[in-house]
Amino acid sequence: MNKIKVYSPSTVANLSCGFDVLGLCLNTPYDEIEVIKNPDRKITLDILESQYDNIPKNVDENTGGVPAKLILNDLGLDFGFDIKIKKGIPLCGGLGSSAATSVGVVFAINQILDQQLTRKEMLQYAIEGEKVSVSTPHADNVAPCLFGGLTLIRNTKSLDVVNIPISEFSIVLIHPHIKINTEDARKMLPEKINLNSAIEQWGNLGALVFGFSSDNHQLIKRSMNDIIIEPLRSSLIPGFDTIKDNALKLGALGCGISGSGPTIFALCDSSEIASHIGSTSKDHYKSLGLDCDIFISEVNHKGPVVV
Repeated sequence: MNKIKVYSPSTVANLSCGFDVLGLCLNTPYDEIEVIKNPDRKITLDILESQYDNIPKNVDENTGGVPAKLILNDLGLDFGFDIKIKKGIPLCGGLGSSAATSVGVVFAINQILDQQLTRKEMLQYAIEGEKVSVSTPHADNVAPCLFGGLTLIRNTKSLDVVNIPISEFSIVLIHPHIKINTEDARKMLPEKINLNSAIEQWGNLGALVFGFSSDNHQLIKRSMNDIIIEPLRSSLIPGFDTIKDNALKLGALGCGISGSGPTIFALCDSSEIASHIGSTSKDHYKSLGLDCDIFISEVNHKGPVVV
């Protein structure tokens, strides 16, 4: 294989109480990534025009360029790769945009290499790409993007990742047109937390994981509650409390901040509920004088898709 094109999906990290350890893969939005072998043993990048094309064009500064270069050198390949990236995932939006680029490039290259890399090796290269955008990379976007479905990162250093069974849900994403830098969002978090709060959060996380694996929607609804991170980060997102309250009243199983924001996600039993939440959220932001994008997605159980 000399050429391949893939769709690399967005993700929702944390899912409220699963800070840095839970991530969910979505069908949309997604990046389009094409990789073509070249005979010159070099990596080239072509960032195609899109609404979100303001990403580094330098290989050493791009989350897809870095892992491509590492794979080329580590495997001693006698050919290189021309990489074309069309971003479809909002930047600095809390939807794993940098992870999608990194994962998409690694996944596509591995297809060209006849799947020479293992799942864990692909994950490691993708995380190396993530290091370009954040100083302390986590796998809560990279892992679900690569493996699909719902993932639990038991340990980041050893890349111990568990796929959790999950049934079908509709997820509505409300992306207000503001930017929150991931590094800035991490700096506002406390270094220490109250023991009682930690115990309550652990209880929610354990119950949420069991709720998904047993398809117990009422347990999911009771457990998708973040009492540590969300109260701090929600102050960065105009209208968050109103959007969340409305989503829950309209039937969402849970609602919270996707990653570090500003995107808000709501997990729903049906696309009808998701659509209703999306339209009312858009109206609310319009009343605040803010534009927003609405995406409605099903769960992506596979990860990147070959076009």
